[in-house]
Amino acid sequence: MNNTFLIHENYTINGQRLKIVRDDIFPFIGGGNKARKAVAYEKFLKEEGYNAIVTCGGVQSNHNRAMALMCAKNRWKCHLCIQGSKERFAEEKGNALLDRLSGAECELINPEDTATAMDRAMEDLRARGYNPFYVIGGGHNLSGGTCFVEAVQELKRQCDEEGWKPDYLFLASGTGSTQAGIQVGLDMVGWGDVKCVGISVARKKEKGIQVIAEFANMLATHYGLEKDYKDRILFNTDYLFGGYENYTDEMKDYLDGIMKQSGLVFDTTYSGKGFWGMMQEIEKCRLWNKKILFWHTGGIMNIMK
Repeated sequence: MNNTFLIHENYTINGQRLKIVRDDIFPFIGGGNKARKAVAYEKFLKEEGYNAIVTCGGVQSNHNRAMALMCAKNRWKCHLCIQGSKERFAEEKGNALLDRLSGAECELINPEDTATAMDRAMEDLRARGYNPFYVIGGGHNLSGGTCFVEAVQELKRQCDEEGWKPDYLFLASGTGSTQAGIQVGLDMVGWGDVKCVGISVARKKEKGIQVIAEFANMLATHYGLEKDYKDRILFNTDYLFGGYENYTDEMKDYLDGIMKQSGLVFDTTYSGKGFWGMMQEIEKCRLWNKKILFWHTGGIMNIMK
């Protein structure tokens, strides 16, 4: 699998012309930004000689699903610390079903016990003779960011062929490594003036900006880029609707309508919240004549839960 695989397409939605990066159809089971990260981790783990991972996420975590299936493909041990109830995990389909079928060790925990549970799982795997790697939730390690720097480089190549450059790039932003990777990638390809706007799906503004900036600074150091992202992160929290997995009927009806007119599938937890937020911002800020790119990070498995 070539981790720079990238498809972008042109759409006109409700009169607004858009380019959309289709990571929702990234060719690894379930697709999405977490699938792109899983392919990057696969390469890293092979090169470094690891044969097991420990990671964490919610009941419908796309990250957990992608990492569990990547491990199954390579016959590596995978331990998932799943933040949620046993009842919900046992009953729901979508990502939860794939986690259960993947052969991963699924440990249900309270969110506040995540660090302790992951440390314990690492010790247990080592005791059983494995060489495990600790994957921060959401893929918030170096590999989870560099793959998006590389994806931006491929996007730039494709857009250059069309003589096109975005004014704004929008995406749904969760743990922050995807937005950080894209932001650093934009600077590296000479698109530092492109406004990269993350629409928060869970975090409040101060925490979200802090985490994204710290990760972007780490990436910049890795690439020898002399940048400080402390005051450069655009992170919009106006469409949280109270928090993670929350949405309104108006938003859901809108996204259902978009699917009928375009064939684009959006969930209400991740990419759909980002798309809804972007379309609201286009109206609010009168961006109709700007060149807009939306990075579709996937989420189809969340619809099927």
